Order: sequence, then structure tokens, then C-alpha cells
Amino acid sequence: MSPFIVLFISLIIQSACLTLKIEPRSEECFSEEVTKGAQLTLQYRVTAGGFLDVDVAITSPDKTLLKVWPVSTEGKHQWNAELDGKYRVCFANTMARFTAKWISFYYSQGMNPNLAKIEHIDPIERTIMELSDGLSELQDEQKYLRSGDGVHRETIDSINVRMLYWSIFEVFVLLTMGLFQIYYLKRFLEVKASV
Repeated sequence: MSPFIVLFISLIIQSACLTLKIEPRSEECFSEEVTKGAQLTLQYRVTAGGFLDVDVAITSPDKTLLKVWPVSTEGKHQWNAELDGKYRVCFANTMARFTAKWISFYYSQGMNPNLAKIEHIDPIERTIMELSDGLSELQDEQKYLRSGDGVHRETIDSINVRMLYWSIFEVFVLLTMGLFQIYYLKRFLEVKASV
């Protein structure tokens, strides 16, 4: 693969992975400058905090809502930019009183259509660009699945600790009951001497 192709692909594909903490009764927004025709992808998951639910909204530069997820745990949306300007993504934790939420999200901006037209590149470069897009999407999906895997691992570890404590408690209760029964039966079966 020529160095030109590697440089070209690295320039046209931008991706960002962020994890953020949203305090109760607050909202966090992010914006990205995008050119018309660029392909955008947002993928998010609430990884910790309360009931794992937030409100998410995507807004275009002309302030119209593109996508809204009310009280959701995870989501994915892919769209093509119809306008030049700043596209805005907002995560809101306004329904929580005390619990902060941790959100892991991936935002990627695909090829800029103004960099090179399809007729200006040969079929091999076009195939490489398609493979690169597929690989980027696959990497984003893997990051998304890993963030969910961490949540499940924490849950399993918590359950294992609880099971250990419950087992220790059961052993203690069984030993106490056994000693109590031995003591009670010995006392019950003792022959009392009458003088």
C-alpha cells in the first residue's frame, strides 16, 4: 500500500471515543464542525449510575432535532450531513436527583466528500477506502461491546462477593445450630440424681 493512500485515509476519517460523567440534574453537550455530505455515526452506552438511563438528542446546525432517545441506556444512529455547520449531541441526566451517570460514546465522521471525488480515484483506492470504512466501523463496534462487557463483569464480581458472604454466613449458622443441638440433647438426656 502506498504512503499516499495511508495518509489520504487517515486524513478523511475522524473518530472520537469519550467517557464522561454527567452529574444529577445536568446536561452535557458536544458539537462537531461538519461539511455537507459527510457521513456521521454516534454510538453510546450508559455504563454506570442508577438505572443506567439518560436522555440523548442530536441537533443539526439549523436547530432541528435529528434523533431523540428519551430515557435510554444505549443507542446508535448513522446519518449523512445535509448542512454545513456544527452538529450537536446532548446527554441529559435531568431526571436523576442524586446519581451521576457514566456514559461511553463514540462519534465518528466519515469521508469528507470535498476531498476527492469517486471519478478521481482508481478502483483499488476505492476498494481500500471501503475496507477502511468497514474496519473503522468494526473497531467502533468492538469498543462499544467492550464497554458493555465491563459493566457485566462488575455485576458478576459483585454477585460473586455476595455469594461468598452468604456461604460464610450459612456455615456459621449451621455450626451454631449443630453446637446448640448437641448442648440441648446432652442436657435433656442427663440423668438427674436425687438425693
